[in-house]
Amino acid sequence: MIATAVAPSSLTGTAALVHFALRRDRIRLTVWVSILTLMMVYAPNAIKLAYPDAAQRQARVNLLKTPAGIMLGGPMFGGNETDLGVMMANELTLTLLVAASIMSILTVIRHTRAEEESGAAELVLSSIVGRYSRTAAALILMVLVNAVLAVTMTIAMAATGFAVLDTAAMCVGITTVATVFGVLAALTAQLWRQARTATGAALAALAAAVLVRGVGDVINNSGSTLSWFSPIAWAQQMRPFMALRWWPLGLLAVSAVALVAATVVSESRRQYDDGVLASAGEHTRARPVGGVFGLQLVIHRGLTVGWAIGLLIAGAAFGSMTKSLLDAARDNELLARVLSAQGTDGVYTTMTQFLAAATTAYVVTVVIRLSRDEESGIGEAVLAGSVSRWKWLLSAVAAALTGSIVLLVCAGLGNGLGAGLTLGEPATIVRLTLAALAFVPAMAVIAGVAALGVAVRQPGIGWLAVTFVIVALYLGALLRLPRWLIEASPVGRTTAPSSVSVVALSVMVVVAVAITLIAGVIYRRRDVV
Repeated sequence: MIATAVAPSSLTGTAALVHFALRRDRIRLTVWVSILTLMMVYAPNAIKLAYPDAAQRQARVNLLKTPAGIMLGGPMFGGNETDLGVMMANELTLTLLVAASIMSILTVIRHTRAEEESGAAELVLSSIVGRYSRTAAALILMVLVNAVLAVTMTIAMAATGFAVLDTAAMCVGITTVATVFGVLAALTAQLWRQARTATGAALAALAAAVLVRGVGDVINNSGSTLSWFSPIAWAQQMRPFMALRWWPLGLLAVSAVALVAATVVSESRRQYDDGVLASAGEHTRARPVGGVFGLQLVIHRGLTVGWAIGLLIAGAAFGSMTKSLLDAARDNELLARVLSAQGTDGVYTTMTQFLAAATTAYVVTVVIRLSRDEESGIGEAVLAGSVSRWKWLLSAVAAALTGSIVLLVCAGLGNGLGAGLTLGEPATIVRLTLAALAFVPAMAVIAGVAALGVAVRQPGIGWLAVTFVIVALYLGALLRLPRWLIEASPVGRTTAPSSVSVVALSVMVVVAVAITLIAGVIYRRRDVV
C-alpha cells in the first residue's frame, strides 16, 4: 500500500512561528509595552502638577488651540476642554498613536522582509511551513502585542481615576490604528525587496497620515473633510471623554481587512526574496562609493533625509509655540515662575533637548545596522577585502555622527525659524541652530554605547541608552530618580542655549572616545559571524 503525502496548507506552522517570534522578541516588546503604559500614568500626573486648577488648564488649552498645538496634539471639540480626560484625549492620543504604530511597523518588517534579506527565512521555509505562515505569524504577533497594550494602558489610566469605558475607547482606538499600520508594513514587505525600503515606505505613510490629519484639523479644529482621509483622525474622532462614539472604529477594521487582502494577493504573486515592485537597476553613470565611510553614508542617506525633514518640521512646530507659551504664562503661576527663573532660553533648551533625544534613536539605528550586516553576510563580504574591523566599526560611528549633525542642524533651524518668525527676532534663528550643535558630543556618547553593544553582540544596549535618555529627561522627576542618575544622561547634561559648559562637553567627548575604543578592541578580537 502506497502512502500518500498530505500537502501542507498555506498556514501550516503558523502557531509554532508565533511562539518562536514571541520568545525572540520578549524583551524588546516588553520594553515597548512598559514605556507606553507608563505614559498613561505619567501624563495625567504631570498635568495635574503643572496645571492644578481650571484657569491654568484653560491657558494650556488655549496654547494647544494654535495651529502648531493642533498639529502636535489633536482636534479640539469644544465643551469641557479643561477636563483632565478630555485633555488626555486631545494631547496624548497622537503621541501614543505614532509610537504604537512605529512599534507595529518595526515588528512586522523584522519578522517578514528582514528575515528574507538576512537569509533566516530560507531556513524556516526548509521546514514544513505554509506559503503565508511567516506573514500570518508576524501579523498575529503584532495584533497580540497591540491587544496586550490596549489592556495594560486601559488599566493604568483607569487606575488613576478616569472613566473605564472612555479610557478603553481611547486605548482601543490607539492600538487599532497601530494595527492598521502594522498590516500596511506587511504589504510594503511584499512590494519591496529591501527591509529598509519597506520600513521607510510604511513610516512615510504614517508621517503622511499625521500631516494630513494635522492640516485637516487646523482647517477646522473639530476635524475637517481633509482630516477624514487619515486613519489617525478616525481614532481621534471616536471622541472619548467628550461624546464617545464607536463607529469610526469600523473604518479602521475595514481598512485592516482590505490591507490584509492586498498583502495576501501581493505575496501570492512574488517569488521568495523578491518584491512585487522591481528593484531599481544599476546606474551606469553613478559615481563610485568612496570607501567604507562613503558606503555607510550611501546606505543611510534615505534614512537621514527622512529624519532631517521630520525634525525640521517638528522643530518649526515647537518654535512657533513659543509666543503662545509666553502669553499663557501671564495666567499660569507655575509657568510664570519657570520663565522667571529660566527665561525664554529655558523653553528653548527644553525644546532642543526633546529634538536631541529623538536624534539618539537615529544614531543607534545607524550603528547597530552592523549587527544586521553580520547576520546577512554583508559584513563578512566587506571584511574579506582590505577593510579592517576597526575601520568598519568606526565608519558606522562616524556615519552616525555625520548624520546626527545634519539632523541637529535641521532641528535647530526649524526651532529657530518657528520662534524667530513668531517673536520677530531673526537672530534667534542662527542662535538656536548653533545651540543644537552643542548636542553633538551627547550623540557621540550614544554612538559609542551602541558600538559597544554591537561589539558584545547585544545591539539592544543601544536602545537601552535611548530609553534611559528619554526616561531621565521626561520621567526622572516624576519617578523621583536620584539627581546624579538624571544628570548622567548626556542629553540632559547639555543645556544649550541656556548655558554651554565646555567642561561638560569635553568630558562627553572623552567618554565617547573611550567607549568607542573599548568597543573597537572587543570587536577586533571576536568572530564576526
